[in-house]
Amino acid sequence: MVQREFAQRVVAPPGSRTYGRLSVTVQQHAEARLLFHVPPGAFHPPPSVTSSVMRLVPRAAPLAPVRDAALFAEVVKQAFSTRRKMLRRALGPAFGEASVARALAAAGIDETLRAERLSVADFARLADALEAERGVRA
Repeated sequence: MVQREFAQRVVAPPGSRTYGRLSVTVQQHAEARLLFHVPPGAFHPPPSVTSSVMRLVPRAAPLAPVRDAALFAEVVKQAFSTRRKMLRRALGPAFGEASVARALAAAGIDETLRAERLSVADFARLADALEAERGVRA
């Protein structure tokens, strides 16, 4: 049982207001389901928030396989660190503008999208494309 807002962030789909780094990270490694809400009146004294019960079932393998899990995590982190920026601008400082542009093109992702529009699979493709881009430049 967790606070409702936290549970909603965990299970949020791409494109929703609450979708973010937490959503991508949890969904990559576990199947998350919101089961039901528990109103404040169910407790004594009643808290000022609604609680939610959720189920997390670890996945046998990641939802979207990636070659470099650490790079996947860093791409997700950087993409959401400046959430209102387009991907090319959010990722450019960490990975290089030119590398990001080539990786986005290779992954088939529009560089003007924002992080909250990408699915877990999109992030995996982007991380793999960036990893391939690093190999080419090394």
